Amino acid sequence: MENVQNVQRLDCPVCGSKGSFVITTHQIDIPYFGPVLETTMICEKCNFRRSDVFPLEVREPKRYKLKIKSERDLNKRVVRSSSAYIQIPELGVEIKPGPLAEGFVSNVEGVLNRVDNILQTLIRWAETEEQKKKAEEIRERIKKLKEGKDEATLILIDPLGHSAIIGEGVEEEILSEEEVEKLKEGIVIMDLDKEKEKK
Repeated sequence: MENVQNVQRLDCPVCGSKGSFVITTHQIDIPYFGPVLETTMICEKCNFRRSDVFPLEVREPKRYKLKIKSERDLNKRVVRSSSAYIQIPELGVEIKPGPLAEGFVSNVEGVLNRVDNILQTLIRWAETEEQKKKAEEIRERIKKLKEGKDEATLILIDPLGHSAIIGEGVEEEILSEEEVEKLKEGIVIMDLDKEKEKK
């Protein structure tokens, strides 16, 4: 059930325009995850944009893993807060949280589309042909994943527990205190050996 959204207008903290900064918040109840508050901030003048997702219940720090094997997996729900890391080891993709990280509610296909958009930007700004070629190869693998012709693992790690991958076949692990501390220090451990052992 979705609550009535709340809209506020403020002066933009980026460009200073009066009343152009629109903050929209609304609560969404996500099955198997619980209630979250989705917040979007947009300046109508300078087009600054930021969004985030906050769970309204206290949650444990977790790691979620989903093996993307078929087109059905593309529809599994993904809740990503600005504190979450996204990894797709087979593609060499790692997205770290930071000051400009955005939270979102989407699905696996939406995550792949976001990665593809980043790659398109990288191709435009690439300094060498080798960088362009590598990015194009990853884009081709993403296309195959979306067609169900390739496999990869989507990993979502959130030390604050504000994120999740929801659906059948998702592995869920509570992070140890040591792992949470390493994430706070900016160290992300990708244990590919464990992944290989499970295959």
